[in-house]
Amino acid sequence: MKIKAGPIILFFIIYIWAYSIFNAVNAEEPKLNCETFVNEKICRMTPAEQEKWFWDLFNELINPKDEVEMVEV
Repeated sequence: MKIKAGPIILFFIIYIWAYSIFNAVNAEEPKLNCETFVNEKICRMTPAEQEKWFWDLFNELINPKDEVEMVEV
């Protein structure tokens, strides 16, 4: 009695495909919070403190206090 390998291989291909589809559908998404994207210190601030911190940062970028010395290369 000779066993044909074609149907067995086809079965495993379909089985692996179905297994991967169902695992992708049932997968849990990671929990994202503020600390994932931003510094923890900023996340703990109140909205008013955050706004003041970002305005200070913005003003420091626009109007630097120290003069930068230019060096020609």
